[in-house]
Amino acid sequence: MAASTVGCRESLQTLGQPQAIGGRSHGEELFGAFAARVTDPARGPKYDSARVRIAAAAVLPSRVWNDTSNWTSASASRRQLLVSGRFSDGRYRLDAASVVASPRVPADSRHVINLTRLANSEYAWDTAVPFAIGSITAREFGRFVGALLASAEGRSESAVRADYGSVLPRASVVLGQVFRVDSIRTSHLNDRSTIAVFHVSMTPEGVHARYPNFSQYLRKYIHTAKMRWTLTDHAGATYLECSVSESKLLFRIRTLRGVMVAIDGPARPMPDSLSIGGDMTVKVRHFTVGVRDYHADFNVIRTEHERAWSVVSRREPQWVLPLITERLLRSPLRRPFQGSGALFRIGVRDSAGAQTLLDRRLHLEVQESAILRFIGRLGAIAMSDFTGKVEREEMAWLREVFTAVLADLRREAP
Repeated sequence: MAASTVGCRESLQTLGQPQAIGGRSHGEELFGAFAARVTDPARGPKYDSARVRIAAAAVLPSRVWNDTSNWTSASASRRQLLVSGRFSDGRYRLDAASVVASPRVPADSRHVINLTRLANSEYAWDTAVPFAIGSITAREFGRFVGALLASAEGRSESAVRADYGSVLPRASVVLGQVFRVDSIRTSHLNDRSTIAVFHVSMTPEGVHARYPNFSQYLRKYIHTAKMRWTLTDHAGATYLECSVSESKLLFRIRTLRGVMVAIDGPARPMPDSLSIGGDMTVKVRHFTVGVRDYHADFNVIRTEHERAWSVVSRREPQWVLPLITERLLRSPLRRPFQGSGALFRIGVRDSAGAQTLLDRRLHLEVQESAILRFIGRLGAIAMSDFTGKVEREEMAWLREVFTAVLADLRREAP
C-alpha cells in the first residue's frame, strides 16, 4: 500500500482504460473486488469459530483433528474445510459449505484448507484461496506491478511526490494516515538506470481517533518488529533490499527501462530464479521470537496466462527464542524444511471466458513437540489480540483505502 502512493501515474494508466464488460476499467474491477472483500465481513457461525481454532492450532494440529465442528468433510487421513466468499447485500459473506463453486464474479472467493495426518504427531497443511479480480489478464497485471516498481526511474523526488499527489489525491490522504513517505532518493547512473531508495514511516496515531484498537495493535506489534530482506541471484548480485525497524521501512531498488536490474555493478536484468534471505523478529508479550539467517528459493513465474511468485524454504534458519526454551528438544523445528520444504505461492492467473484469479497457496508440514506448544501459545496470543475489534477496524480502514483508489481511478479515466 505504501508503494502504491509512489510514482503511480504510469502504473494506474495500465489499468485505467474502459476495456472490461460494461465499460468499467480493469482497475475498477480489481480495486472494486478488493474493496468488496473488506466491506463489513460477515462470517457464518461454523467458519467464524473454526478459523480461530485452526489458526491457534497451526503448529499443534492434533488439537483440531478430532473436532468435527471445524471441518466440512473428513476421512481417515485428511480433514477439509471449504469456505465460500461473496459480496452480498452490502457486505462480504464467508460461509463454510460442503461444496463451493469456483469464483464467478469479481470478489468471489473459494477457501480450501486441508489437514493431512502423515504419521504419529506429523501433519501437513495445504491451503488454496482463489479470489476473482475481474477480466484483467495476468500479463496486464504483471505490467502494472512492473510499472509500480519502476515508478521512480529517471525522475526526481519532487516529480514523484507531485505525481502521486495529483493522480491519487484521495488515496494519498487515506494512506497518509498510516504511512508517511519521508524521502525518495534517486540516483541516475550513466547507463540511464536509476537507483531509488524509499524511506517510509508507519504512523498509527493518524487513525487512532477513529480506529483506536487498530492503531494500538500496530504500535504494539509493528513498532517492535525488525526485518531485513534481500533478493539475490545465484552469483550473489542483489536486486532488492528491504528493512523494517522501529516502524520505519527502507526499500532499495534499481531499474532500467522498467526492468529490475542488479543494484551494484553492471545493469544485469533480474533472473526468474533467485534466493530470498534475511532476518525477522517480533515481540509477543515480553518474549522476542523470530528467525535469523533465513534463506529460501524465490522464483518468478511468467507464462502466457500466469504471473506469480513462489517461495520454497528447504533450509532451517537460526531460531530466535527465549532462554526458557533452551532445554526443549528443537529437532521438530527442522521438520517444515525437510522433503519438499515449505511453500508459499501467490499470483494471478487468467483463462478464456472466466474470472481472472488472484491465487495464494501454502504447504507446511509440522511435527508436534513441547517447543511448538510454547510457540503455539505465543501465536494464539497474537491471534487473540487481532481477532475482534482490531480486525473490524482494520477492514474498515482498508475499505477507505480501496474506495479512495476507485474514486481516483474514475477521476483519471478519459
